[in-house]
Amino acid sequence: MILKRFNAQGIEKFHSILQQYRLGANVVAPLQILESQQFTETLATRVDIPVTIFTTRMELARSISDAVKRASLPDDMLDIGLWSWLSAAYFDTVCPIGKNGLRNILSDYRYIPSNSYKNFYRHLIRGPVRIYRLFLESPEMASIVLCQQPSMPGDFVEQLASRQERVTSRAVIGAATILYFDESRRMPRRGSAPNSRKPGTLRRYIDILDQLELTYDLYSISSQELLNLLPTEFTNSRFG
Repeated sequence: MILKRFNAQGIEKFHSILQQYRLGANVVAPLQILESQQFTETLATRVDIPVTIFTTRMELARSISDAVKRASLPDDMLDIGLWSWLSAAYFDTVCPIGKNGLRNILSDYRYIPSNSYKNFYRHLIRGPVRIYRLFLESPEMASIVLCQQPSMPGDFVEQLASRQERVTSRAVIGAATILYFDESRRMPRRGSAPNSRKPGTLRRYIDILDQLELTYDLYSISSQELLNLLPTEFTNSRFG
């Protein structure tokens, strides 16, 4: 498939398709507008992208980041038409058909990006690509926020990517990966992100970061140095 972007009419059409899905209407699938000259624009550089279903945010981010980079677009992160088109192209990845035969359509900003930082990271393709690029030299360091299914980012992404100063800190994300990523299962450790603030869990980690940020520059230390600053509840915690 050739990488393109939606024009203004294409973005509006995609909005309409999402809304009709929510209403249960039998509508044209997004894939059917991907090649339409009425709704799309061709990029200056021809880039082929794979026709596939990605199973993790890491896999998706690696492939899409490389493809978008080859397109040599200025300010590509702010290109709403590009990321909207990619959401439509990978609709079966970001909005799969459930066991009931239906798609669970989330808020529009999950598929059509918002440039408000409140929802910037919530786009299901641009979000993981941005994190992948931040950790381009060692993406495994960000496994705790890139291991999830693309359609279900989950609590670690919500808690750690929602604030600029956290998601851009190699120490914060790297330490979280060391604490909470289960290497054997390639997913967060069981019991590490309950809704309560149990000792050593994700929400306690967020609480401690709030305190440490008052005293330490979390951009200038390493993951191990951050781990050394954490209370013993984190070194003593055991998750399944």
